[in-house]
Amino acid sequence: MTNKTTSIQIQHEKKHLHLQPTDLYMYQGFQVIEAYHQHQEHEECYYLFFYKTSYLTGKSTPKIKRKSQLSTILQKGIHFSPEHPLLAYLLNHNRIHTFPALTPLWEKIQKRFSPLEASNILTIFDNYMKKEKITKVVKELAQQYRREGQLLHTYQLLRLITEIYPANKWAQEMSKNLQYQSYQSLYTSHPSSLLSKDPLYVEKHCYLHLKQDESRTLLQQILQREDRKMEQLCLYTHLLITTPNDDHTIYKQMMVSLPLDFTNDEKVDLLSYILRNRRTHHEWLYHDLLGLLKKSNRYEDLLILLTKNKALITAKELPYLHEALLHVNWVENSDWLTDLTYHFDEDITPKQIQAFFQIVVPNLLHTKGLEYTEEWVSSYTSKYPGIPILLKIKKMASLKDDPDQMYALGELYYEFKQLTEAVECFNWELELDPTNIRSIKWLSKLYLEMGMVEESKSYQYMLRDGS
Repeated sequence: MTNKTTSIQIQHEKKHLHLQPTDLYMYQGFQVIEAYHQHQEHEECYYLFFYKTSYLTGKSTPKIKRKSQLSTILQKGIHFSPEHPLLAYLLNHNRIHTFPALTPLWEKIQKRFSPLEASNILTIFDNYMKKEKITKVVKELAQQYRREGQLLHTYQLLRLITEIYPANKWAQEMSKNLQYQSYQSLYTSHPSSLLSKDPLYVEKHCYLHLKQDESRTLLQQILQREDRKMEQLCLYTHLLITTPNDDHTIYKQMMVSLPLDFTNDEKVDLLSYILRNRRTHHEWLYHDLLGLLKKSNRYEDLLILLTKNKALITAKELPYLHEALLHVNWVENSDWLTDLTYHFDEDITPKQIQAFFQIVVPNLLHTKGLEYTEEWVSSYTSKYPGIPILLKIKKMASLKDDPDQMYALGELYYEFKQLTEAVECFNWELELDPTNIRSIKWLSKLYLEMGMVEESKSYQYMLRDGS
């Protein structure tokens, strides 16, 4: 519930960078973090690149080329704010201390990925290197495949170049060669038929048509088959945020797909992010989040969620409200707690309203005093005119300036367990009438309950002397 953004510490070219993430993007297997380093009076922009949630490198980026792959990701990719759990996942599951240079990085990429996938990864850096250099590398790989007679792989690399760099004449002419015609027709069929032969193409196709249910389902299949759980969660997050209706199917699928080691706090962060960014209410998600906050003893967050945007509190949610109010630290959090307003659904009974005020009012009296409490409850008295505890506060307010009513006010303070205030009232009464046995008895009782034994005894002696 509380927004948490982590600074990224990088050692680069003898400089120590403190990068503050501002945006995250996910598109066609890539994840990109946009971050800024404050340098003297200006900010320097950096992008950190990941592929299938594995860190590649980072780059200082004073400007973005209009037709670069980075530009495409920023325009077409799924966007998240840095509060999304994806950021914490990327930072916690990777060692991000430096920006590896592209030449040694390319060697590592080639060892880990197929030539097709490695070529695709290389294109992400066309903002920082000439496109001709990238296409030359891919061309050499394609020619190697062709010499080996692996025509499908050759055609896949040609398609990759023509899709990303359509102006490349060599790739355009080569892909029209008669020997690739059978593969051309293969790519005109339904994308699902290519799932085993070219999952990279299918994934790219799905992102381009993400608004179609069929593409979403196919993309989830790819992510699940490759065990890319965080990307799955990100996709579900995106769907739940952008789907206006209360779609329980997507939500159930997301909850089932959560990693087994996902902690309660991680679940809270995920569900909170979705709820914050959805335009409409999601009943199942909301109540799951309430349960998780209660289970995690996050009572402050629980109260904020229950009262956010003047949400109506129903009978179903009252137990969460009561538990949070009973366990939250009123002394430490009194300022923002007293700013909360509570809006109850019509199904809430007067008895339930009374139970709510029996928790809140004594805490208000203790932390803010009678005058503030009277003002706070006044906004509720017109709507709930017969609630006994509200009537008592109103009565106390009418007695507080009348010296002859200190005894009655002291008794009311005692009902609310405000012992210090009750002592003041009975002391005032005793000053007016030093022989008032009732006030002496009360003071002896109160001091004993407050653990002040000697003071209690002194009033007991007064009673004996008076008798």
